[in-house]
Order: sequence, then structure tokens, then C-alpha cells
Amino acid sequence: MNIGNKLKRLRQDNHLSQVQVAKKLGISQGTYATWESKTTNATLDLLEKVAQIYDISLYDVLEEETQPQDIIELINNYKQLHQAQKETVVDLTKLMVEKNAKFAEVHEKAPVYDIKTYLRSDLYEVEVQDERLSAGFGTGVTDNHESYTVYTDTPVRRYDSAARIKGESMEPDIPNGSIVTFVDNGFDVNGDIYVISEGGYGEETLYCKQVFHDEDGFRCHSLNPDPQYKDFYLGEDSRILGAVIDSFEEIDPSLIVD
Repeated sequence: MNIGNKLKRLRQDNHLSQVQVAKKLGISQGTYATWESKTTNATLDLLEKVAQIYDISLYDVLEEETQPQDIIELINNYKQLHQAQKETVVDLTKLMVEKNAKFAEVHEKAPVYDIKTYLRSDLYEVEVQDERLSAGFGTGVTDNHESYTVYTDTPVRRYDSAARIKGESMEPDIPNGSIVTFVDNGFDVNGDIYVISEGGYGEETLYCKQVFHDEDGFRCHSLNPDPQYKDFYLGEDSRILGAVIDSFEEIDPSLIVD
């Protein structure tokens, strides 16, 4: 696929100059011109912005005559990953391309790279409560006293409870969807990360926040620098359950072998 030609054709079909498109993309005309001169390697972020400018789908930007289903599926899966996972995928594809180039010098067929698997007995097992802790603005939950098992290759220290994070306010330290373990010891050290309960039993709103005890009470702070995540103080019906001990992202069950 000649991405450069596609970018040029879209621009000309919409009667825009390179300067106009570059301004919409937030880059210089010179930078944009280099993309039109290339045949490959346009970044996905750039292509998504191009699709927005021309009010078309990303697939329309990428397609020539057809849209291979494997390409569509690859892009859909990629967009659902966390940023760190996206970076890993990009690094892996670059490594595979480099290895293929070297391999092709002496072999006709490129090697197939196996996805890493994990032996269950080598992993750490964690029982997670079937509820989620909000790392956003708080989420009402009902504790059904059920749990499920997850696995990690990261050592886990002693803990009393574990729960999954819902929200992005504690990123990048504690990503959305990750697991945190915590102890039931209430408030202890100023500035530590805590699990907090707000509301009555069965109708609780649970949070995971950095907590500071100052003259106005317990102030809850988000690690994510996005200004939408503002500090707030705990109310009278709030209680600090305990400090977070560890956080980790679970191993995909499909990669675990017995």
C-alpha cells in the first residue's frame, strides 16, 4: 500500500493544500510533505487524524481496492490496548521485520515467532473480589462476597483483599483494569495509596486514591495529571479501608499452561 499516494489523493480530492492539511494535523508543512513522499510507515495516530479531517473511517484511509479482514481485526485489537501494550506491539513488529530481513538473506521462508506462555506453577495466584475499585470519580458497587482467581508473574506481598481498578485517574502508576492488593489497616502513612469506601453497606462507592490528612480532613488525590481529576475530601460516611500493597496486570489466561 502506498500511503503517501493515498494521503496526496485524499488531499487533492478535497481541494486542500499541504499547508492547510498540515495546520489541521498540528504539524509543519515540511513534516507533512515527508509523509506524502513516503510509501509506508505513516503513524497510526497520523492516519486517525487524517480520517477525522476527511470525515472517513481509518479503514478508508488504509484501503486500496479491498480491506483485508486480518488488517481490520489487527487495527481493532490494537486500539483496545493500553498505551504501554501498544508500544510493546510496535516494538515487537519492528523486531520481527528486522529479523526477517536478516533471515531472508540465507533462508527462503521467514520464521514464526511463538507467543510467550507461562507455567501455572511458576505464577502467583491472587483471589480478587468480584467488584471494582474506582480510579475515576467513584463507582457504586454492591459486594456479592464472591471472588475469582487471577495470576501474575510479579511477586505479591501479604494482603487482606484484592480488587480490579476501574478508571484512569491513577495512571500511569496503576492502569485501568489492573489489580491492586491492600491490607485492612485503615489510615496509616500520609501520602500513601489507599482503598476508600463511601456510603452505606451494599451501596458503597469504592475508590483507589492517594490520601493526605490535612487540616480540612482526608484529601483524595489522583496520580493522573489530567485536570479533570480534581482533589476531593472524604465525607462523614466515608472510611479508609487500608493501604494498597501491590498493583499488577494479570497474565492473560490463554497464555497459561499447566
